[in-house]
Amino acid sequence: FTIHIIPNMPAPDSYQDYQRKKAVKEWEEKLESQRKSLSNAQRIERATEWKRIGNDKFKSGNLPEACGYYREAIFYIDTLGDVFRKEKCELLMPLYSNLGQVYLRQEAWTEAAEACGKAIDLAGVAKNQIPGSLHAKALFRRGVANVALERWQDAKEDLQRTLKLQPKSEEAAEQLKVVEGRLDDIKKRLEAERLAEKEEERKRRKQTLEEQRRQERLVRAKEKQQMETAFKKLSEGSMLYEQREKEMEPVRQKEAEKRRTLELEQNLTNILDEAKGVGRTDDFEKFMAKKLERSREQCTDLDQKKKILDKKTKEEQWDEDDSWKQLREQHRQKRLQEEQIPTPARNTWETKEVARWCEQRLREMLLHSFVDSEELDPRLAETAATVTDEPNALSGRGLVMKAVVTDILKLEGDAAVIRLNPHKPPLHFFDYFLKLEWEVSLAKPGEEVYRSAEELISSAAKVDDGKAPKSITKHRLMAGTLKNKEFTSDDTPEDGISWPLARKIKKSCEAQEVSVVAGELVDKLRSHIQGVLSGWV
Repeated sequence: FTIHIIPNMPAPDSYQDYQRKKAVKEWEEKLESQRKSLSNAQRIERATEWKRIGNDKFKSGNLPEACGYYREAIFYIDTLGDVFRKEKCELLMPLYSNLGQVYLRQEAWTEAAEACGKAIDLAGVAKNQIPGSLHAKALFRRGVANVALERWQDAKEDLQRTLKLQPKSEEAAEQLKVVEGRLDDIKKRLEAERLAEKEEERKRRKQTLEEQRRQERLVRAKEKQQMETAFKKLSEGSMLYEQREKEMEPVRQKEAEKRRTLELEQNLTNILDEAKGVGRTDDFEKFMAKKLERSREQCTDLDQKKKILDKKTKEEQWDEDDSWKQLREQHRQKRLQEEQIPTPARNTWETKEVARWCEQRLREMLLHSFVDSEELDPRLAETAATVTDEPNALSGRGLVMKAVVTDILKLEGDAAVIRLNPHKPPLHFFDYFLKLEWEVSLAKPGEEVYRSAEELISSAAKVDDGKAPKSITKHRLMAGTLKNKEFTSDDTPEDGISWPLARKIKKSCEAQEVSVVAGELVDKLRSHIQGVLSGWV
C-alpha cells in the first residue's frame, strides 16, 4: 500500500483531548436545549440563581463546581438582546470576573486572562454603565494572570489602569512594583546582551581587519620576491623580450610587404587618376582613406545592383501572374458563352483557395500608387534640386514632389473564401504580412518617375563606370518603408479604412525645410494606401 503524506496537516488529538472536546460539545448541546426552552426572564432568573450558587461554591473552596455554575450562568444570558442590556451587564460583569478568579485559583492563567478580558471589554462600552470597582477588579485579575504568564508589559498596563480607577489599591501597587522591577531587569539584561553582541562584533571586525592586513603583507612579500627573481634573471641572462622579438619578426616582414604592395597600388591609382584629369594623392594616409571610401561605394553599388536584379525577378513573376489572370479570365468568358452546365449540389462546407488572385490584385493596386504635392515655391524647389540623388539635374519653375510606392518587399500570408451554408453569404478570410517601399522624388507635373528593372539596367549601361542608379525613382529626395505585420480580416478597423501602417525612413533629406514637406507627403501617401487597402478588402 502507499502512504500519502499531506504537508502542514495538524497532528491528531490525543485521547484525553478528544474526550474533553466531546464533553464540552455535549455540555453546550444540553445547555442550548435548555436555553431554548426558557423565556428571556426565566434565563435571567436562572443565571442569577446559578451565580449565587457559584459564589457559595467558591466560598466553600469547591472551585470546579463554582466554575461550572459560572459558565452555565454566562451561557444562559450572553445572547440576550439590547432590551435586556442592563440586566445582562449586571450579571455578566461579575460572572466573568469571578470566573477569572476561579481560574486564577486553579492556576489556569490563560483561561483567567481570557475571562477577565471579556469583562474588561464589557466595561469598555460606555452605555453598559459598568461600575469602576468591577472594572478595576477585572483589570487587576487579568494583570495577575499576565504576571504568571510573564507578559510583563501587558501586566504593567493592566495594573496601571487598575490604580487609575482605584488609586488606594495597595495590592495593585505592590504587584505593579514587582512588574516594573522585572521589566527593569529585562531591560538591563537586553542592554547587557546588546553591549555584549556589539563587543563581539567589534572583536570580529578587528580580527577580520588583522587578517586582511596579514594577507596584504603576504601578497607584498610575494610580489617583492617575484621582482627580485626577475631582476636577477635580467642581470644574469638574455633580454626579457628577446624571444618575443624573434617571434614578431615574420609578422613585421609580412606587414612591410603589405605596405609595399599598397604603395604600388597608390602609384598605379595616381597614374590612372592623372589620365582622368584627377589630382594625385601622394600622402599614404589620405590614399588609404580614399581607398576605404571607394570600397564602401563599391559595396553600396553591389547592393543596389542586387536589389535591381531581385526587382527584375519579381517583375517577371508579376508578369506571369498577369498572364495567368488573363488566361483565367479568357477561360471564364469561354465558359459563360458555352451552354450552361448544371451546377452540382454543394456540400455544407466549401473552401476556395484564392491567395494568388488576392495577391495579384493587391500588388496591382499598390505598386506605382502615388500622390503629388502642390507646386513648390521656386526657392524651395531650388533647394530640393540640390539635395536629390542627381543634384541640379532639374531646374526651373513648376516642380512638384511625388511620393510613390516603388516596391512590395513582403506580401506573405494566405487568403480564402469559405462557404458554410449555400443560403448565406460566404466568409472572406485573409492574413498577410505587408511591407511596402516608398520614395519621394522631385519631378515636373505629370512626369513618370517610377522606373522598372529593365529601365534601371538600361540607365546603368549608359554610364561610363557602369554604376547602378541609387534609387528606383528619378531625382529621389527621401525613401523608406510602410509596414503592417497583421493585415488580417480578424482585425478590421472600426471605420474600415484606418489600417495601421508603421512608417520608417531609411534615407533622409539633408535640407530640413524640404524634409518637412516630404514627410507630410509621405503621410498623405499612407492615407492613400489605407484607402487602397480598404478598396481591396
